[in-house]
Amino acid sequence: MEKQEILKECVAYFKSRTVYRRLFKKLRDKYAGLGYFGGTVVLTALTREEKEQLGGFLQKDYTENKSVSVSAGLMEKALKASRFSEVSWDEILTAYFGESLVTKKEEKLRKDLEKEGFFSRFFSSCSSDHGKNWLESVLKERGDGYYLLMQQYRENPRELWKILERVLAAVERLTDLKQKGRKELLAVFAADVTGDPHYFDEGTVGEKLLSAYVKSSLNMESSEGLSAVEYKKKMLYESGIIKDELSNDVLVYGIQAERRDGTVHPGIEGFFQCREPVKLTVETLGKIEKIQPGKASLDTEKSRVYVVENPAVFSVLIRKYPDRTFVCGNGQIRLAVLVLLDKLTENSSLYYAGDFDPEGLLIAQKLKNRYKERMEFWHYDKALYEKNLSEVYLSDRRIKKLEKVQDPGLQEIRDEMRRVRRAAYQEKMLGDWFTDQHASSENSKTISIPL
Repeated sequence: MEKQEILKECVAYFKSRTVYRRLFKKLRDKYAGLGYFGGTVVLTALTREEKEQLGGFLQKDYTENKSVSVSAGLMEKALKASRFSEVSWDEILTAYFGESLVTKKEEKLRKDLEKEGFFSRFFSSCSSDHGKNWLESVLKERGDGYYLLMQQYRENPRELWKILERVLAAVERLTDLKQKGRKELLAVFAADVTGDPHYFDEGTVGEKLLSAYVKSSLNMESSEGLSAVEYKKKMLYESGIIKDELSNDVLVYGIQAERRDGTVHPGIEGFFQCREPVKLTVETLGKIEKIQPGKASLDTEKSRVYVVENPAVFSVLIRKYPDRTFVCGNGQIRLAVLVLLDKLTENSSLYYAGDFDPEGLLIAQKLKNRYKERMEFWHYDKALYEKNLSEVYLSDRRIKKLEKVQDPGLQEIRDEMRRVRRAAYQEKMLGDWFTDQHASSENSKTISIPL
């Protein structure tokens, strides 16, 4: 009988006995790791019939075994004693699976070459120089977005190609927006670039890759007074995209604003003339070139802007001091607050007052780190803290946050807070702010509002 006929009969024999599919898969995996036919594999949970199928060829009785160990040596011995002795196990396994046996190293090399070919073909079709340079850098240096790219490539290369086309089209659009000094709403941007207004929504692959590009193209520090969510909004904003344009706002009183064409913003001017507070969204702020405290608030060489944490305190202050400029951070500092403060003219100085609790001190510190000498702590005094202690007890988890408070101007309050483990809030401090009777030393950082 011809060798090819023997091999064909051999494969038919093993395919007619189901247990050999399990055995041969394990043998193939063992070959991939070793690089040759060898080692031992173990089969478990075999039926009586499967044990008999194995025993028939291997000439052993496995009927009482809970598991069966099969070595390459036993397989070779059984093959030589069979009518299929003219063929090898390498030939049998290759014919059985319809493909050559390969080692893990060979398989990795093949996959690497396929991957290189995929990206090479994509780069050849790419018309975006900015996007191409970024993508090449990510692949070479394994930068932000690399592992997401690899995951998407493994799961669906064809879909990844489409995603990259849209992301790189978005990169070109961002370049155009930057050159023109324009900003677009995220949904409008996505619809224009991809045809889908939700293509770059939070959590999508497109959004993650676009964010990776934006982060690499900007020189921004994450510790600039923003949460992770607000930091991402800030990155997009700096690149020309406005996200969450209506709910991200800031409450402000006593400012005047100038548009890009040099004209006064009539809406903000109206609120200023009427002495009323106004909520400004990120979208509105994006159309403004410059902001300054109202003319009536010029009491020194620098115009003072008072930033407070709570809306109730903000409301009291604008009624008591209608000729001053106030900003309300409303708890955690959001993108709109920073955009407004960043647009304030350089001759303005900032005074910040917040709650005396771990979170409030961290907000104050983040703002100080961002604005440095342009910002002073306002009414941060140990005596003021001690006098206005609330009944709110600070848990160990919250006290631990104080470890991150390192600014010299906050350490007295921080240390006292660690000792008494209580919070003090702005609303209760207002009376002392107005009388200024709480100051305990010449070194107090308290700054009163001139009447």
